[in-house]
Amino acid sequence: MRAASCLAAALMAAPACAQSPDPSLVALAGSLRAAVAARDAAAIESALSARFVALECSGDPLKPCAPGKAKTLGAKSLSPADRLRLAICCDGKPAPDTPRAEQYETLFAVLGATLSESFAPNPDDRKAVCSPALPAFDRAKAARAVKAAGAEPENLRIAGAEIALRAQPSAEAPVVRALQVGEVAPLVTDLTSQTPAGWTAVGVGAGRALYTNALGLEELTPAALCFGKEGAGWRIVYAIQRGG
Repeated sequence: MRAASCLAAALMAAPACAQSPDPSLVALAGSLRAAVAARDAAAIESALSARFVALECSGDPLKPCAPGKAKTLGAKSLSPADRLRLAICCDGKPAPDTPRAEQYETLFAVLGATLSESFAPNPDDRKAVCSPALPAFDRAKAARAVKAAGAEPENLRIAGAEIALRAQPSAEAPVVRALQVGEVAPLVTDLTSQTPAGWTAVGVGAGRALYTNALGLEELTPAALCFGKEGAGWRIVYAIQRGG
């Protein structure tokens, strides 16, 4: 059943099927969450690979996000620990005016919000497993949807649940169709002023929009920590942040 559901997801341009990750990776992620809660910077830094890099990937989900395909933050001369801390707190640049304690507090806050219990290979770098799981989808199909809706790629979202789309932004309006789990669709933001609070306009092509007040339209470009296997264990090989 799992193989069939993953095939269906692939045909729908759905997010990568969540893996049953290596127990040692699950244990490492758990220890990192505990280190964040304990404000234990040394424990976090000990999990970094010597080849760790901090990436600033585009907020455009149509662009790839992996080492060699995205902007790197921090000088190569910095230690992995400094690259991580400065990338998260200070755009990768030394920040003598920001107290070290404040830099670490930013690091703990961001890692606490990023670390997840979901894992999947990075679609742009299958050797790395990222948390949270990065959505895998058909970029060509998503680009066509954006063009048909006249929307910006940054406004693409992926359905995390079945979402009913109505003809008008009203609970009384008929349901025209439903977005299926894993289906990618663009939000139409130029209709925001005409759309009641709590409702979202979703582009469906040919200049048309349908509406939903349901939750479950998720970002395609989350921040993430990505892990690689080194010897018998796992290390953090890169962190993903999002820029322009």
